[in-house]
Amino acid sequence: MFESYQSQAAEKISNWSLEEKVGQLFILAFPGKDAEAARSLIERYNLGGCYLSQDNASTFAEAQQLTRAMTAIVNQRVDSVPMLLGVDQEGAWSVLTPESSTGPGNLALGSADNPALTAQMYSVFGLEMRSAGFNCVLGPCADVNLQPNSPIIDTRAFGEIPAEVAIQVGAAVHGAHDGGIVVCAKHFPGHGDTTGDTHREIPVVDKSLATLLIEDLAPFKAAIDARVELMMTSHICYPQIDPEYPATLSRAILQGVLRDTLGFKGIVISDSMNMGAIRRNFPPVEAAIIAFKAGIDMMMLSEEHYDHNDNYLENQLAMIGAIVSAVEDGRMPEADLNKIVERVVAFKLARLTTMPMYQEINIVANRKVEQAAAVAAVKILSDSAHNLPIQAGKEVFVVQTTPLADYANLVNPRGIGPNQAVPAFDYFAAELSQGVASEQLNILNHQEAQAWLASVDVQPQQVVLAVIENYPLPGEDFKQAASKALLAQLAEKFGAQLVVIGLRNAYDAVPELASHLCSYGSRECSARAAAQLCF
Repeated sequence: MFESYQSQAAEKISNWSLEEKVGQLFILAFPGKDAEAARSLIERYNLGGCYLSQDNASTFAEAQQLTRAMTAIVNQRVDSVPMLLGVDQEGAWSVLTPESSTGPGNLALGSADNPALTAQMYSVFGLEMRSAGFNCVLGPCADVNLQPNSPIIDTRAFGEIPAEVAIQVGAAVHGAHDGGIVVCAKHFPGHGDTTGDTHREIPVVDKSLATLLIEDLAPFKAAIDARVELMMTSHICYPQIDPEYPATLSRAILQGVLRDTLGFKGIVISDSMNMGAIRRNFPPVEAAIIAFKAGIDMMMLSEEHYDHNDNYLENQLAMIGAIVSAVEDGRMPEADLNKIVERVVAFKLARLTTMPMYQEINIVANRKVEQAAAVAAVKILSDSAHNLPIQAGKEVFVVQTTPLADYANLVNPRGIGPNQAVPAFDYFAAELSQGVASEQLNILNHQEAQAWLASVDVQPQQVVLAVIENYPLPGEDFKQAASKALLAQLAEKFGAQLVVIGLRNAYDAVPELASHLCSYGSRECSARAAAQLCF
């Protein structure tokens, strides 16, 4: 993919020290909003890239200041190459929230079933992230929701039908390229058929390659056909292909499947090697050496940052030093190291050196794309009682089934995930109040609804909108038990007068008699679109 830049890359690295070559293969994280925190990493080790999150910048202005300062440090070198500055701007997860246009998320784009709209949304991602100074979107997720109860994929995937997901993934890659940015498909060879979270454990997918090709790999092939530059691996075991190692450490998977079978020619990056799946099961240095030998080109170490380990910067530096030692003592041949570094630098020369940054963006136009995608996604899945749209004269009760305390982990100091400070319910209720007369409308939080249920005398003119939500979070879960319990109580009391408003996926069954409206996402645009469809 970048072969024509190989000789330039070889010349570029010919005078680099061993430390500088090894450093070029790492994507690290650092705390806070000051580039000085990364100076030693960049200057001494010629760092290859950084994973940047909401913790590093929460506004466009902060991002521009940070990335300009980082670039200035890089450019002090005579033989500098750009750093890869990657962000999880993939809809369900986001950065620069709420200033950026997140769109409704991938599952909603899959529901909209309009590849042109998906391409437009990802073009917006590219335009906005380049304006902030980032040069890589760590998306789209090419995972297929074959296990709908996955705690970590969920609305990050485009859907559950491989062929349809493949169309959306291809459109997303093309759209992001139209937006001028580098793209990274993930989590190869597929995280969607697991019920485990690799932030915590190593999931196992016991499938043959033939089955994987049919069920999991079609979206990744679509991304490759769309000329995706980067592929992120998953820390998942596929014992029928490699009984010993998870994908990130498996040559059979990275070389045999990804490169030989699927024909990928780009850069392979690992998901964070400090995630629980790796660090709880393998010695760090040994895992890193195995990964590079297996086919990893760039290694991401950021999970310790998520955990706010006081020593994580030192630990990251120690990992680079350990790989240097491994090359010096022959455990990792320097010739192999040079090949990897040449491939990484050739990619950067081809794609990053001329990428325009910090351009003006039209946020109004971008929000129109976002709104169109959210509106196209919302569906009324059942309404035999004809509760929707809400009729004049109805007494409407809007119930927040999630207790307020259960939103505590929606925004956390790690800076990764939805980064959505305001619950989707609040946006839904605010929008509904614009279309339903105030004398009709009663808005109840979880605690208020429980007290109301204990005394309410159900009347025929009443309709209850019960809002359920979910958010995919790294290494933790958005609590559901209290919401499900309240929903069951509402169903028992109101029967066909109940409307379930799903600001989430539509995989879980709703009460039998209830109407069901689903937005397929929990972003502000999705919540507002769902409310609009109610009236």
